[in-house]
Amino acid sequence: MNTAESVVESAIKGIDKKTLYTGWINRLREDKILETKKKLEYDGFTDEDDYHILAPPKSYNWKPAPTHENGDFYGYRGWAQNFLDMTRSFPPVAVPYSSMAGNFHRVLSKFRKTRCHPDYDFSEFIPAIERYDIDHCIGQSSHFSGDVEIGLKLGWGGLREKVRKYAGLNDHDEESHEFYSAEEIFVETVIEWIRRTSDEIERKLRREQDPELRENLEGMLAANRQIETGAPRTMREACQFICWYNIAGRAYNRDGCGGQLDQIISPYYFRDRDAGLIDDEDAVFYIAGVLMSDTKYYQLGGPDKNGDDMVNHVSWLILEAADRLDVTANLTIRWHDKMDPAFFHRGVELLFKHKNAWPRFSGDNSLVSGYVKNGVSVETARKRIAVGCNWMAIPGLEYCQNDSIKINLAKIFEAAFDETVQREDPSITLLWESFVRHLDSALETAFKTTDFQLRTSRYNCPELFLNLFCYGPVEKGRDASDHCLDLYTIGIDGAGIAVAADSFAALEQRIEKEHRLTWLQALNALRCDYSSPASRYIRKLFETSEKFGQYNSLGLKWAKKISQTFTEKVAAGHSGEGAKFVPGLFSWSKTITFGEKVGATPDGRQAGKPINHGANPMPGAVKNGEMTTMSEAIVAVQCGRGNTAPFQMELDPGITAMEGGIEKVESLLKTHLDRGGTLANVNIMDAEKIRAAHRSPELFPDLVVRVTGFTAYFISLSPEFRQLVVDRIMEAQ
Repeated sequence: MNTAESVVESAIKGIDKKTLYTGWINRLREDKILETKKKLEYDGFTDEDDYHILAPPKSYNWKPAPTHENGDFYGYRGWAQNFLDMTRSFPPVAVPYSSMAGNFHRVLSKFRKTRCHPDYDFSEFIPAIERYDIDHCIGQSSHFSGDVEIGLKLGWGGLREKVRKYAGLNDHDEESHEFYSAEEIFVETVIEWIRRTSDEIERKLRREQDPELRENLEGMLAANRQIETGAPRTMREACQFICWYNIAGRAYNRDGCGGQLDQIISPYYFRDRDAGLIDDEDAVFYIAGVLMSDTKYYQLGGPDKNGDDMVNHVSWLILEAADRLDVTANLTIRWHDKMDPAFFHRGVELLFKHKNAWPRFSGDNSLVSGYVKNGVSVETARKRIAVGCNWMAIPGLEYCQNDSIKINLAKIFEAAFDETVQREDPSITLLWESFVRHLDSALETAFKTTDFQLRTSRYNCPELFLNLFCYGPVEKGRDASDHCLDLYTIGIDGAGIAVAADSFAALEQRIEKEHRLTWLQALNALRCDYSSPASRYIRKLFETSEKFGQYNSLGLKWAKKISQTFTEKVAAGHSGEGAKFVPGLFSWSKTITFGEKVGATPDGRQAGKPINHGANPMPGAVKNGEMTTMSEAIVAVQCGRGNTAPFQMELDPGITAMEGGIEKVESLLKTHLDRGGTLANVNIMDAEKIRAAHRSPELFPDLVVRVTGFTAYFISLSPEFRQLVVDRIMEAQ
């Protein structure tokens, strides 16, 4: 059965079990809120994914062993040995009322002193990187997706044997020797970590007096012991393996990719259920443990290789588990023509019920048709799923570095404007020509730094974790960054499109169309950051010009032109290492940091203020409640090559379920995705509540918001990030 009702019917039959499990899940949620406070005290604000990581003991003082004279660690040996040493510093974690064992305290990559290896010089690119404030990918790790099913089939012991097998075939030189040696150390480290945790479960089992908790610990121990080296056989064992996959990847280099969770778990669930080993309450309890293990990005639903809907009973159980758990989550429902409408509807219901900004919704039609333009088949494009903050990847087959490279379009505009106003005859035409030249220069730097990354990444921060879960690295003895996967489609995002578009529009409208200002007046206003009486009037003119997001506006015209040009130039980019480049529009945390590097702009924005969020118009550009107009604008600037330009929706909770709010939002989301939208994130948040939480976040420890591609506890965000969320929500209501 693939309906919500089937979950309810099963739960009624096992009401005592449901009460027990739900009580335990509630305790996990309470623990989570307390742990968030501990982490805030220990680490301060995070401004990133929540991770479900634990605060380390107060006496924790582990530090990595350097492999370089600068005090940092690099390469296969440095990462492998430090990963082993770091995990040994973690006390094993086993919570008697959780279905899954394990957790961690620190991320190895966060101990790095430098992002890049000092022995690999890329100084030739620094002038352009600094001039255009380019977020390049040199030194970036992960940001592509492993395929957990490789591990589920082999188990950790099988992965170890696979490494040894291919080492015997390919270990021909020093680099391949270091590669295989490091991979074996990594797998042995995880096995040792799991065993230590099994020992901890046994210790707790010996002390536990509660019969129900004892029974749970016995099941936890059996599952954990099996997957120390064996492949999982049952749903609980599969879920426990996935948890260790999550924990090991996060602890290594912050990898956050999940996969098509409903399809991954389904074979184990149906086999166990049909054999009478579990019921739906057991399954929900196990899945809750997986969701608590990490805020991985999981996709639910979407088409299989034949285009048929992948929603099944397990998809419903995952929503049920997330519903009961009610913590930060990054579930994405992939809408397409053949999806069960009831499943999509349930996702929107949960948005309204918890107001925790999950699930997200992606649009299959536009993502598949766009990715096909990169030279792949429809069947291949359908394998590319939502596994990241704003991005897609084919698990195990594609190296994409998505959400790693960003071009600050606002900074490109600033460079073009500064150049154009030095001309005797400045004009919009000359400004556009200059913009394109500077965009070419910035993109050329992005292309070349990507090639540099592909040549050197393995010597800096090798992908020891993801190599194990991809098709090619172990078989060929090469890091995933080193030309051994099927696809190298590198994502490049444009950020600040609304700032650039609105600036072009304001200058065209006020100077060339209406003749109300001169170029010199505009220049003087920007140079003084709109601080003089005359410039404040000019700012008002710019602020009230036609904006991106408004119907049939000059701002929309310029945004479409910028997006089209950006898309064409990224897609045509040349890589000496054989990569293809895929454009998207996204800003992530760069909304703040990119804005800090840009002076006052002709859209009325003052110096250092944030740029627009992703593909959204600037806050205030669209009248409150005009979500359809905003949707149309964001659809109009989609890059159309398989990466996203997300729609960030901020909704007033006054749109209640009782007044048909669920159906209205559902209709808006479907329309947006059917018309070409790629991804939609939704916050349903009361403006007064968010203001109060901003003043006193400690009074709202369980408040969750979608910051960008990820959800986080509001209390964990810095004042600057909280203000960003507050401004978006205030402007939308």
